[in-house]
Amino acid sequence: MNKKGYLILCELHYPLIHGKTSSSDPNIETHYLVFDKYHPYTYLSYSVDNDESDYAFDMNMDIEYLSDNYRMEGFEFGFGHPTIRNYTNIITRQNYIKPEIAQCILLPTQEEIAILKTFWLRIIQRTWKKIVAERKQIILRRMYPDALHFRRVYGKWPEYCNYLPGLKGMLL
Repeated sequence: MNKKGYLILCELHYPLIHGKTSSSDPNIETHYLVFDKYHPYTYLSYSVDNDESDYAFDMNMDIEYLSDNYRMEGFEFGFGHPTIRNYTNIITRQNYIKPEIAQCILLPTQEEIAILKTFWLRIIQRTWKKIVAERKQIILRRMYPDALHFRRVYGKWPEYCNYLPGLKGMLL
């Protein structure tokens, strides 16, 4: 069962929460642990046969459960993470627990880790948002009377509104 991507909930491994034994993978602190996998259309957990269960495990309930655990009063992170310096900043974000698309890998030590794929989508969305804003500015500049006159006379746009950015070269 080696699919390229699952819809999952995951959290960074923290030894004081998740534990670490001598049989654990030595680099487990640098990985996201898979909390659960979900069906992409129903958002129900794959780990339980939901047709026969009285209690359906859905993603929204699990997000609420995990988020509540990180907001518990008195839950201290004063010891710091062994490898991640800004761990406290990461887990205190409002959107720390969120659905992710990830490749799941079961380690020989029976710990299931996730390699996140969703961050590429966010990078592309952020870049495209900037390109759309730039395109709007150029289109507005093309509406200036002097730009329209220049185009009518010379058959091309003036230098300040000639280039219209697009998909090509977006991530360079």
